[in-house]
Parts: sequence; C-alpha cells; structure tokens
Amino acid sequence: MKQLKNTLISSVIVLATAGAYSTANAKQLITNADVIEQMNQTKQQAQQDLIAEKLKATFAKTTFTNLESSIMDGLWQAEISNQVVYFNPDQELIFFGEIYDKNGLSLSEQTRLKWQAKRTAKLDVSSALVIGNGPIEIIEFTDPDCPFCQRFSEWADTKNAQYQQANNGKDLFTRKVVMTPIASLHPNAHKEAVHVLCVAKDDQTNVDTHEALSQVLKGTISYADMLDCDEGKDRLKQHESISESFGISATPTLVIDGQVIQGFNQAKLDQIVRAKLNTSQESTKQNQITGDE
Repeated sequence: MKQLKNTLISSVIVLATAGAYSTANAKQLITNADVIEQMNQTKQQAQQDLIAEKLKATFAKTTFTNLESSIMDGLWQAEISNQVVYFNPDQELIFFGEIYDKNGLSLSEQTRLKWQAKRTAKLDVSSALVIGNGPIEIIEFTDPDCPFCQRFSEWADTKNAQYQQANNGKDLFTRKVVMTPIASLHPNAHKEAVHVLCVAKDDQTNVDTHEALSQVLKGTISYADMLDCDEGKDRLKQHESISESFGISATPTLVIDGQVIQGFNQAKLDQIVRAKLNTSQESTKQNQITGDE
C-alpha cells in the first residue's frame, strides 16, 4: 500500500511538472512568434525605406505618397495627385494603369478608395452643410445638377423618414454635404450650389437648407429665383478646396462608416445601414442587460 501511495505521488509530481513545462513552452512559443513577427515587420519597413529612397532619387521632381507593395511581386504602388502609379525599382520605371482581377474588379480602384478612406480621418468638413442629427454620419460630395446625386438624396430622405416614423421622429442620418459642382458636365451647377449656400447662411435649423438642396436637385426652382451672395461664393470655394484635397472626380462620392462609395450604389448603402443599425441595437441590448444605460 505504501509503495502504491508513493507511486501515485510520483505520478502527480510528474504530471504537474509536465503541465508546468507545457505552459512555459507555450509561452515561449508565443514570445518567439512575436519576435519573428517584429523582425519581419522591421525587415519589410527597411525594404520599403530603400524603395522610397530609390523612387525619390529616380523621379526627384515628383511627389509620391502612400508607397506600399502591390499585389504583384516586385511591383510597388504609390500615389500621385490622387492617382495610383506602379513602380518597378529594378527597371526604374513607373506606369499608370489599372490592374484587374479575374472577376473584372479593378484592384487599382480598390487601392484608391482605401487611400481616400484613410484621408477621411484628417478631413476637415467643418464648413459642410449639416442635414439631420442621426447616428449614421455620411460625408456627401454632391453636384446639385447631378441626377445620381438626386437619386441618393431621395434614398436618404426616404430612409430617414422611415426611421423617424419608427423612432419618435429621431433622425437616422447626419449628412455633411460638401457642394462639388463639376462645371465641365453641369455648367449651371455652380449657380445652384451658391444658391443653396446662400440659403444656409441664415438658416439656424437647416430645414430651409435641406429644402433648397432638394429643390435644386429636383429642378423645381427657376434660376431667376435663385439667391446669389458673397458668403455663398466664399463658402463654395471652401467646399471645392475640400473636394480637391480629397481627390473627388465624380459625384456623388460618399463616405460612410469609413468606406468610400463612388456613385449611387443603393445595395451597398442598404447593406452598411443595416449593419450599423444591427450593431447599434445589439449595443443597446447589452447596455440594458449590464445597466450601462
């Protein structure tokens, strides 16, 4: 019996020691993985720094930003004036163009949108028109004479009205509108934008501003009835400066939930709004459970 007891004690000690060794081993493996990851990141950064130096030396008169490796080995991508360019450091060549995947998706366009999304964090839209006071913020670059801008605005108004009906009149969206008239396509858009901004200067509630924007988008106001003021012209210059710095080339361009959407993509917008509302509802439920509300 004594021998059996000693055997059991020895087994327990062995198992405990093995368990402690396994735990220490696992911790060491995690530490090693972290070190390897850090070394890889350092190596990649050093390589990127070398490529950046070579790019700058090869094309000294050109300013590049957002240099990073591309999907193709040996090819790097960078940004010039809001456009994606590709750099081959071995041949010392840059070229403009689009890279598509097998499904016809422009990877170059995805890169542009990714870089635009990064810029939104630094984007000063304090001079934008503000319509609504809801939980979902949309930065909206719009041309008042653009038919797809009208379709987006109608979609936003409809969604907002539906939400208000179900939520005691509360808004769904906070729309931050940056007037972006594209004169080459819509010669009257500048005058229409100034009119909306003139209405906005004396509008404390933004109700009249919203109505003025809807009127120019729908074409239900005559040019003879449009306002013209220095304040509106000055504010439009601010809006155009924002659009230029953001690299806007088409309207509507929308920034919602950190994503940049070019054109009126209703399916994508519906998807984002549903996801945001589901997340908000889940958060409310959790707060009610934990008593954080």
